[in-house]
Amino acid sequence: MENINSVVLLKKAIINLEQKKLEQARLIRQQFNTIKENLKPVNIIRNTLDEVRSSSKIRSNIFGALIGFSAGYFTKKVVIGKTGNPFRRLLGNLIQLGVTAVVAKKPDLLQTIGQTIFKRVFTKRNSFEPYHYN
Repeated sequence: MENINSVVLLKKAIINLEQKKLEQARLIRQQFNTIKENLKPVNIIRNTLDEVRSSSKIRSNIFGALIGFSAGYFTKKVVIGKTGNPFRRLLGNLIQLGVTAVVAKKPDLLQTIGQTIFKRVFTKRNSFEPYHYN
């Protein structure tokens, strides 16, 4: 900053500093309102959901966890069923935990197996086509 030698230059410098102060105060109020708006619970949830929708990695992790949990739960129901025996319930919970962990870590493997089974079950074979023996 340069030295001020006259009253006129001093008044101009004061006016410039006051304008700068007003502009900075306006920017601070604007930033405060933006932060206040972003911290509302509704906006936090909305921003989180937008981030989940836009990120394929998060979606695949959620999908894998959901598939893993479902597979574990249904495996437990199929293997153990309804029982009052505490040992069988413990065994069922361990089976569910194991299946959930394996499937959640490798959801692509389960998807590939499911697609293969689906194709084999629902693909029609042409009964008129002769078999070829080599």
